[in-house]
Amino acid sequence: MSHTDGPETSHPRIEAALGVVEREIECVEAELTAFRRFRSRVSSVEPASPGSGGVDATGGGASSMLATATKPDAGLRAVRSAYRETVMDVPHFEAEYDDTLEANVAVEFGADLAAQIVDGTRLTPQVYEAVLAASERAQDERETMLPVLERERDSLATVRERLDDCERRAVVLGENARRTVDSTRLSAIDERLADAEAECEAVAARRQRRLHDRSAAALSGIDETSLTQYLYADEAVTCPALADVVACLETVRRQRRYCLK
Repeated sequence: MSHTDGPETSHPRIEAALGVVEREIECVEAELTAFRRFRSRVSSVEPASPGSGGVDATGGGASSMLATATKPDAGLRAVRSAYRETVMDVPHFEAEYDDTLEANVAVEFGADLAAQIVDGTRLTPQVYEAVLAASERAQDERETMLPVLERERDSLATVRERLDDCERRAVVLGENARRTVDSTRLSAIDERLADAEAECEAVAARRQRRLHDRSAAALSGIDETSLTQYLYADEAVTCPALADVVACLETVRRQRRYCLK
């Protein structure tokens, strides 16, 4: 922002970051709902009985037994359909993942369980229980992630609000400084600019503490620094709030330099 700009402020990196976080919250909420629906549907599926699948009860001989062995049972088909119609049906699935059933299940549930779901022929009690447990873990991961993302969103919004205040004051004070040549008046303006600079530096310090808050990471199981890399790796900067703090500080210091000429 140049000294000719009015008091309107802009923090483009924070605005972009807020958009990223809001989209991620929407995705995680959609996936959480999808996994809840998936687990609910699977809960109503009956697994194969422990002794089924190895006896030819149709009288069709070896060929009938082979066909039965290679065709997935109703329970396994129901699990596959439920996964496709819930987890793979979230609005952002194609844009974010665009995976096959096996690839996505492997990411969420592990490669071994994915192989049993996609390539298996029977929904055994063991596979059934493993699917329920894995879907619950997937829910838990998203339930843990949501408040972390919400805290990041709130932190960004708070930084933006504080920077808006600092920058508006700096611009107005800078305009006042350019209307006077009185040294006493300029000194008083500079003192107020120094307060704005100190507040801006305090915003940066609070943001830094949050990024390195080990207690928060231990509580959530998610390291905040890793979170910023995950969220902002494709953005212009990976520390958007701090980048806009630096820009705000430069605005304040530019006004101070004029006062101290």
